[in-house]
Amino acid sequence: MKAKAVLILFLLMMTNTIFFTDSASSQGDASSPSLQRMEQGWEYQWVESVEADTGIPQTGWLPTENVKELDEPREDREILYLRNTFPDGGWIDPAIFISFMYGTFEVYQGDQLIYQFGNIPEADTVTYRGYNRRHFIELDPTVASDQITIRSYSNGNLIGVSGAVSAGSHSSYLTKMIRDDFDKIVIGAIQIFITVLALIFFIIKRFSVLYLAYAAMTFCAALYSFSITGSKQFIIDVPYVWIYVFQIAVFFRSAFDLMIIDKLFGPGYKKWVRRLWQIHLGLAVIAFTLSVTNPDYFTVTKGIFEKLSGFEVLLILAIVIRVFLRNTDAKIYAVGFLFMAGFMIRDLLVFTGVIYLKEFYLLGHIGQFALVLAIGIILVRQHRGAGDRLKIR
Repeated sequence: MKAKAVLILFLLMMTNTIFFTDSASSQGDASSPSLQRMEQGWEYQWVESVEADTGIPQTGWLPTENVKELDEPREDREILYLRNTFPDGGWIDPAIFISFMYGTFEVYQGDQLIYQFGNIPEADTVTYRGYNRRHFIELDPTVASDQITIRSYSNGNLIGVSGAVSAGSHSSYLTKMIRDDFDKIVIGAIQIFITVLALIFFIIKRFSVLYLAYAAMTFCAALYSFSITGSKQFIIDVPYVWIYVFQIAVFFRSAFDLMIIDKLFGPGYKKWVRRLWQIHLGLAVIAFTLSVTNPDYFTVTKGIFEKLSGFEVLLILAIVIRVFLRNTDAKIYAVGFLFMAGFMIRDLLVFTGVIYLKEFYLLGHIGQFALVLAIGIILVRQHRGAGDRLKIR
């Protein structure tokens, strides 16, 4: 029977992952030419320090095939120049869109400064100041040059472009971005409402840890939904705020998932699962505190929690397989968990470039919402069951 359960769960995960990847890919293929990735033709040049920088270099440029996360040796240099030619797309309101940037930076059209984010130099560490933020850079119609140069500065451990660089219509992109953000905002709002309800039941149930863990997990899922929107910066545009929001959503989430596993499917897993979520929660608090002290710690802690969360997902999957045939609640949890895991894996593959889409679109928030709903259904079932038992007595 366990072999059958493993096969069913595997097919569910593969089906939702492949289907939604194909769906998003089809959306990209059918999209209008209002957006074009600038992936080819990039050149770069390092400058030792701000003091040694004398302006846009005229010679010495080197080609690079990967402008995102440039892996050419940096050697602690503070200034990185990147340049490319803006494509001729016939747009009425041409603009450049950068999804993520490390440090502070400037963008030039020819020799004309057309965009500035932060200052060069800055006294504070600025690695993540422009990260998790979209940059919309309209071209100057009075400038004849189509050469685009990015002057990037960082006194931390990362520098340059972190996300995609695209060219297209400014108005069309903003319209599409708001439309694409609609489901994330709605899902996030619903999850905030569920969080409040869970906290109310936490009090009603005489401070049951299960309801507290559910409220915390749902709150993390809501923060994640809001943090992956492009329009978030039109509401709050303060450096580092959305980095911390994203960090809370990702770093703490797995600990609360394990707390729920601990309370739902014990006692066989309680001892070591409980120790694991306690360790994870302690590490998350330390990592968040370090990042508040110095945002550059986010780099180190991000890698640690990616590996730790990956291990915990596999661990939860093993538990789900083991308890799948135990009862209806276990089956409901398994469906929600597989949607969450499948969609998050799909997003990771897209973000790292293993799966290429013409238009970058995330689905992890939908998977997380599926798990939130699944656990909510289980809690409602248990609450009604308890009520029925009281009536029988």
